Amino acid sequence: MKRIVKIIIVLLISLTINVYAENYSIKELIPYNIKTSIHTNNFSYKGIKFDKEKISFDGIKNLTDKEIPISISIGLFNSRGRNIGVINYCDLTIKSKEEISFNIKYDKKYLGKNSSVKDIKYIAVLGDNITCKTKGSRNFIGQNVDKMGILHKEKFDDQTEFLFSILTILGGAFIVLIIYKLLFTNKYKNINGNIVRKSYDEINKELKEKREEDLRNNPPVVEEKVSNKPVEILEQEENAKNEDKDSTDLHNLYK
Repeated sequence: MKRIVKIIIVLLISLTINVYAENYSIKELIPYNIKTSIHTNNFSYKGIKFDKEKISFDGIKNLTDKEIPISISIGLFNSRGRNIGVINYCDLTIKSKEEISFNIKYDKKYLGKNSSVKDIKYIAVLGDNITCKTKGSRNFIGQNVDKMGILHKEKFDDQTEFLFSILTILGGAFIVLIIYKLLFTNKYKNINGNIVRKSYDEINKELKEKREEDLRNNPPVVEEKVSNKPVEILEQEENAKNEDKDSTDLHNLYK
């Protein structure tokens, strides 16, 4: 009888230890109805367990030396281990070293449009959400837990993919048409530069006409040179110019 009692006590102790043992770690899938504990630098999450309505904690302890809000990021996964949503929780301030039991209820608002609460088969603690974000529940739809944390663009739905394909085809056809016109028609042809040269000729002609008009309206003033020669010398030179060249000795010599 004593032996049976001892076995029962050992089993109870083992079960108690396993309930709060850190069997799972950050970013590791926790199956439905399994209880575990996870520690971070800021919180100790004890007795984490989820059912069809909520995620419960036997205790959440503030490990820091200051008062902070309870915060956590929990990924929700389907039977294939693919993410279908994220709960980014941040609320209810807790004092330093304080510990309280806690529940987080979840519903459709945290899930992708093609998933429901009944599709949740695993959860995973992604981090303690110390930055206290509350948005981004659909940022990781379709990813495995080991890929979580790397933002990606959600896959296009069928209508978006169809529209994108149509736009791609139209864009390609337009480019082909432009190339064809450039190579095989005269629509955009200006290889010898006749149009450009003609434009420059017209501009130069207008500039030339303007310069000529300015010269006519404002002729340049010719400044008279001032001579430093005495008046007598200037008079002699003027007389020499006017004198009859026919009466000179040089002229008579060649008669």
